[in-house]
Amino acid sequence: MEVRAVEVTSSNTGDAPMLPELLNQIPPDQDIELVTADGAYDTRKCHDAIAVRNAHAVISPCKNAKSWKPTSAGAIAGNEAVNASRYLGRALWRRCSGYPRRS
Repeated sequence: MEVRAVEVTSSNTGDAPMLPELLNQIPPDQDIELVTADGAYDTRKCHDAIAVRNAHAVISPCKNAKSWKPTSAGAIAGNEAVNASRYLGRALWRRCSGYPRRS
C-alpha cells in the first residue's frame, strides 16, 4: 500500500490514458502484483498495460460491459472480470475481488 507513481494532469486529461505512463514510472525490475482502479480504467489499453507487467487487474467492469476479442492477455483478463461480474453479480464480485480496497 505505497504510492509508486504519480502524474499531475489538467482537467482535460482522462484517467485511463495515463495508466500506461504511470506503470512505466515503476522500473521493470520491480514487480507489480496488483493494480486496483475504478471503472474509468476499464479499457482494453489499461488491461493490456497491466498484463504486460504481469500484474493482476482489479477493475470494476462497466454495467454494460461487453467481452472483447481475446487477442491479448489484457483482453482475456478483462473478459474474465466481465464474466465473473455477470455470474456473481456486481456487488458480490466487488467483495470477492477485493475491489473496495482501492478506496
